[in-house]
Amino acid sequence: MKAEDFVALRRDDWNRLEDLLARAGGGSLNGLAPAQVLTLAALYRRATADLARAQRDWPGEPVHRYLNGLVARGHGIVYRRGGEVWRRVRAFYTETLPRTYREAAPFLLAAGALMFVPAIVSYFVVLANPDAAYAIAPARLIDMVHRHQLWTNIPPADRIEAAGLIMTNNIWVSMVAFSLGVVFGLPVMYVMISNGIHLGGLFGLTQAYGLSGGLFEFVIGHGVLELSIVVAQGAGGLMMGWALIAPGNRKRSDALAIAARRAFTLLLGLAPLLVIAGIIEGNISPSNAPFAVKVAIGLTTGLLLYSYLILVGRPDHKSARSLSSR
Repeated sequence: MKAEDFVALRRDDWNRLEDLLARAGGGSLNGLAPAQVLTLAALYRRATADLARAQRDWPGEPVHRYLNGLVARGHGIVYRRGGEVWRRVRAFYTETLPRTYREAAPFLLAAGALMFVPAIVSYFVVLANPDAAYAIAPARLIDMVHRHQLWTNIPPADRIEAAGLIMTNNIWVSMVAFSLGVVFGLPVMYVMISNGIHLGGLFGLTQAYGLSGGLFEFVIGHGVLELSIVVAQGAGGLMMGWALIAPGNRKRSDALAIAARRAFTLLLGLAPLLVIAGIIEGNISPSNAPFAVKVAIGLTTGLLLYSYLILVGRPDHKSARSLSSR
């Protein structure tokens, strides 16, 4: 690769890093939001790798001198204040993310209702009339159930690839649910309702043919974690939609900006957990592991997730009382 091609390939990231360094300024990161700090850290690491390549392949050329200066500026901001970046990252996960999740409680309840109420209705409709499943699921899948077979049996040789595809799809769905909030939340409602109908209908169909136990065994290992995060991302989209519908005493643009920041906090903090859910779904859920093991994995991941989101970052009431008494 020529130096010019390398510059053209990497220029956008370098420009973004320059912009964030300019916003930080003066060796401090106080001018950056937590999400921007995470982005700056990632871009800085990439820039150091780019500098190493330029030193090897194009020493003395303009790209080498440019990257040397860019990395030097970044080093002065990232490291001058002794762990400032990591302090902000730690604050994001120990304070900002769990607090934002708890503050989104009304939207979490709404997103959960939009998914699970249609799921319950769909379950009983399809259980009473299995042919109704043709309206919500592919005919091939329904024909497998008619033959008393599930579609969840992934061959061991294909599980690593399947896990990667599942991770990618789940993260993509989360990003879509987040982004569709800017259309007054209506597409988010459609996504949540349609997913609920699909989920409940499949359980109703398998129950009608005596296969629901096998489907539950497949879902339980990853489902608690996966569905919790999907609901959270849906809540973020609803939050943005509600900001446009009822901005209060703010301009709609200002209300949307505040809601989008909160929704992006949920997306940034929780979407990576879909990688864990995808690994479980692609490798453990279709395996011959005992049912008790899969249940334990599902309950443990759910307990850890909700313990973190509900308990971490709460104010110390003893400290608050001692301060108020002074």
